[in-house]
Amino acid sequence: MLTDKIDQALKQRDKVVAIRTSLKRLRENRRRALLELTNFEKLRELAKQIKDKNTKNLKTNIETFTRALENQGGKVHFASSAEEACRLVYQIVSAKDVKLVVKSKSMTTEELKLNEYLERMGITVVDTDLGERVLQLARDKPAHIVAPAIHYTRRDFAQIISKNEGVWVESDPEKITQSIRLLLRKRFLSAQAAISGANFLIARSGSVVLVTNEGNGRLGPSVPPLYIVVAGVEKIVQNEEDAALLLELLARSATGQSLTVYTTFTTGPQRMADGSLQELHVVLVDNGRMRARETELGVALWCIRCGACLNTCPTFNVLGGHVFGGVYPGPMGVLWSAIIEGYDNANNFSDLCISCGLCSSVCPTKIPIAETIMLVKSKGKNRRGKRLSEKILASVGGIERFASKAPKIWNTLVLTKFTKSVMDLIGLDPRRTPPKVEKEFEPSAKELTGFVYFSDIYARYNEPKIAYELEKIFKEVGLSVYYPIEQTEAGMPYLSYGMIEKARKCARKNVQVLLKYVSSGCKIVTTEPTALYLLRHVYPFLLKSREADFVAQNSYSVAQIVYSLVKERNLSVYPKFSQKRVFYHVPCHARALGEEYYLPLLKLAGYEVVTSDVTCCGIAGTFGYKKGALGYELSMVVGEELFEQMAKFGEGIYSTDSSVCSIQIKDALKKSCFHPLFLFGVG
Repeated sequence: MLTDKIDQALKQRDKVVAIRTSLKRLRENRRRALLELTNFEKLRELAKQIKDKNTKNLKTNIETFTRALENQGGKVHFASSAEEACRLVYQIVSAKDVKLVVKSKSMTTEELKLNEYLERMGITVVDTDLGERVLQLARDKPAHIVAPAIHYTRRDFAQIISKNEGVWVESDPEKITQSIRLLLRKRFLSAQAAISGANFLIARSGSVVLVTNEGNGRLGPSVPPLYIVVAGVEKIVQNEEDAALLLELLARSATGQSLTVYTTFTTGPQRMADGSLQELHVVLVDNGRMRARETELGVALWCIRCGACLNTCPTFNVLGGHVFGGVYPGPMGVLWSAIIEGYDNANNFSDLCISCGLCSSVCPTKIPIAETIMLVKSKGKNRRGKRLSEKILASVGGIERFASKAPKIWNTLVLTKFTKSVMDLIGLDPRRTPPKVEKEFEPSAKELTGFVYFSDIYARYNEPKIAYELEKIFKEVGLSVYYPIEQTEAGMPYLSYGMIEKARKCARKNVQVLLKYVSSGCKIVTTEPTALYLLRHVYPFLLKSREADFVAQNSYSVAQIVYSLVKERNLSVYPKFSQKRVFYHVPCHARALGEEYYLPLLKLAGYEVVTSDVTCCGIAGTFGYKKGALGYELSMVVGEELFEQMAKFGEGIYSTDSSVCSIQIKDALKKSCFHPLFLFGVG
């Protein structure tokens, strides 16, 4: 069971630290690499267009690639399934009486379980990527698509090589590399065939593009007389220009390099040392891809296997791919598992997507990963939302609305031992205390103004002081904000648990309500980053309508509006607290949107602001309210690095603009956490 895997993984603290440390380094490398680009967002949009175009033209691209490669003497094979692909590869190697194959890193061959198939047929396969080789010796599987052995330490590497290769290796990276180089060289020189994957296949020229950081990707395919490329059909792009642009983004997103150490273009069979031509075969794999093009999963075919979504995913940063994944791990792994194995298999681990949106925000081809996972969660026998705890948590809007009718009774009731017992019984963690409920926010503006407030649940029923503070800030700058009472909840809990139609109902209602105001020239403002994320990204994704797009284009965080007014009108910003040190946590949905306007506002007010590079506090809406490993326990481990940084911060003010982040911080540190609107005034 998934919960058992999580529980076991959380107990392996050395693995948690190894994964977290390595992925943090990859994120930082990516951040630095992107600073070299002045047009990153433009390149992302172009990359999206390229992949979308090539996906739509896939059948034509296959025909063009096949014709181009075979005109040069190569051979193209098409495999509709994993079984057929393995059988084709075996037929090719067995025809040449191959006994030893050297293989470069390839996630597609992992998908096909090609190693196991060939070995059952009596053929030895040696992986030649350092990480893949260590995994092969350990009889383990990749935990990451770019850094497969990310969960191992250098000591693990040394011990595994020493034990399985019959040589003693020091736990020093240079010594490990030297030893594996010598051990593999013998295999390279004696192998009768080489197998690799491909990062791109160019239809116009019939070229194979292979990107690696180790020389094995060139040496392996260059020595044996037989070379087989195994690649998914989605790897085909129309021309060299498309490939060049995607290469511009691939290495930066994956490892933070401007270009990988080895980027190899192979066009047709190579001339060997004895003057003969190498035999070149390309096996194009479908295995569900062609069918996926016509479904919501078609966007997954835009993936260029950079791993950026894995590097940024809060739960993957703790668990790695052995828990969060099937063949393909992490956020994109949910989509790829749905394509190649079906929705039920994907939903074996889709619970671990906490809908933070960070994966979508970093994807170089702008795949709506988080949003598409929401759709996957609603499919198949294993669909989310069937557990009692999930049904209750998804209904939080209705519960809060009901509780606000008698807040004193409700607030007394939730603190009782009886309530804690009930929580435990229905699958909620009794260590959590549901937030207090107050009388519903009553707006002061009775007439339409230039700004309309979209509140979501928390500021409406739990902490209406936020809404009143918003009105106060606007009044200080000579403005007012109108509150449409007919709006409903934003709907994030429904999305988290795969209740898509209920989420669509919320989206339609809110778009319908807000549309008449934005059509009159109003701007929508919200104090909750999750609400803004839904307005900007999820509603247009769910509704696919011009109206939703129009509402999205006119939705803003309060911080952005106030910051603009301060700069445009040259207004002063003053502090409301005498304590001038603030630790401000940027919520994951604010990061996903690139919305960090509270930082400059707090600095303008004279605060010394400390923030964190930790991307998520872990509570993930209602996720952290669930009992056990797949809830509270994982939630607290995801957030522990943030909690440690806050604890070291010491005396000062803790602040965040997300209601649930505030709950998590209060529970972890037992200290107050303020919405940043309470920290400053404008005059």
